[in-house]
Amino acid sequence: MKKLIMFLVSALFAFSVANAETRIGISGAFTALETSGTETRKANSTKTSKTVEEDVLVPSIFAEYVTDYGVALGVDYIPVEAELGSGTGANDDAETSGANKASAEITGHLTLYALVPMGESFYLKAGYAMTSIDTTETLATGTAYGNETVNGYTVGVGLAADADNGYFYRLEGTYSDYEDADFNGTLLTEASASVRNKVNAELEALAIRFSVGKSF
Repeated sequence: MKKLIMFLVSALFAFSVANAETRIGISGAFTALETSGTETRKANSTKTSKTVEEDVLVPSIFAEYVTDYGVALGVDYIPVEAELGSGTGANDDAETSGANKASAEITGHLTLYALVPMGESFYLKAGYAMTSIDTTETLATGTAYGNETVNGYTVGVGLAADADNGYFYRLEGTYSDYEDADFNGTLLTEASASVRNKVNAELEALAIRFSVGKSF
């Protein structure tokens, strides 16, 4: 992921050699995350579903290249982890004792996007997002889940304003939807049979983002 980020940023700055406009900046996004998950238990195929909502403030950095048509092509990277939610359930497994603590976070979030101007100040945004969902659970059942990389799309609308010395400001609202992530638990042995718990997760996000940057 880091190599991909460096390549994309380098490519954007390479375009600026031809006297094209290049922009860099930072953003802060108040983000409402909604994660829905369904676990299929190993022993009896019982399914348990839960939806968790989490509000987080997410920082990011971005770089853009502006085409001759005024469309900005950019890459946005979130350098921190964002908690998707956590919870502790009661002991519901007859074969084990102790509560199950489940949690997950997203890491290495990267978005490739385009900004299409609509008049002097307004613009439309569309993008392709990639991130890793990392599970950090502690389960009395003994099951452990790995991490999964998921892709998604982002759409939004924003308002931009220019300031002195090439600086600019933006306020935008976006909606992001990601493909389902399927997690297979570690292999366990029960009643002479090898079985796995399975989890299917869905992720959506609404964000209000404020950005400040500089054009070169």
